[in-house]
Amino acid sequence: MYRVYFALLACLLAIPLSAQVLPQVRPGDGESGLRDMASATEARQWRAVGRLDTGVSFCSATLIAPDLVLTAAHCVYHPETHALLDAEDLTFLAGLRNGRAEAIRQVRRTIVMPGYRHELGPELEMIGRDLALLELRQPISPATIPHIGAAATRVPDGDVTVVSYGEDREAYASIEEGCEVLARQGAVRSLSCEVAQGTSGAPVLHINQGRAQVIAVMSASGHADGEDISLAVMLNGQLDTLMQQRNASGATATFTTFGGSTSFVSPSNDTRDGIGARFVRP
Repeated sequence: MYRVYFALLACLLAIPLSAQVLPQVRPGDGESGLRDMASATEARQWRAVGRLDTGVSFCSATLIAPDLVLTAAHCVYHPETHALLDAEDLTFLAGLRNGRAEAIRQVRRTIVMPGYRHELGPELEMIGRDLALLELRQPISPATIPHIGAAATRVPDGDVTVVSYGEDREAYASIEEGCEVLARQGAVRSLSCEVAQGTSGAPVLHINQGRAQVIAVMSASGHADGEDISLAVMLNGQLDTLMQQRNASGATATFTTFGGSTSFVSPSNDTRDGIGARFVRP
């Protein structure tokens, strides 16, 4: 998880993205703040979220199609050499809880957003490109784990939910409901969510009528006005770009398609854009 320090300038809007098969989830109890999954039943409904082990570190990641996992691009690079990690060294442990995963899959190959350069560190432009698709060697049947798709319709302005793994909680997933979207600049959003090492790649979720939809991916952490905040990269049309890059290289067709245009609607007339920032390495 990158560490970023910046000043907060704005509040935010609604985003239409593309949606697929969406698992049914139970509404939360309204409790805010990061908390462990209290029961196996609660953890099971989020089993499409898993831990990505890289051999040198771990991140969070999400099954978005039977054969595709979404995470942060910086998770698939060596933190010191900046080299792209071999796909065969990556392992996705879906629904990992106390040493047991609902499914374990090796990665066939990685697809990183064009223009992403790990060696540049947590610059705002790189955070805005910090997305990667992982193609699994073997798909995970929807009967075993229903995947979580990306939102297709306009998402109302409001709070979001994050499900993640992290330092000191790497053996089980935690959930934070009621995260506020604080500011925007380009594809980057600042959030009030609590993050730690390992949270990178976690899905930022919009929940509507009991259905979860991925709208962004966790990328970095920061500090603003004395408060810890987090940075996420919106999927927007970037997921389409990743899918096109995958298909152009001759991959077999996935079970899920992503499409649709992106537009932005300000929730109020006085909403301002922009995140003024200075970045430091972890």
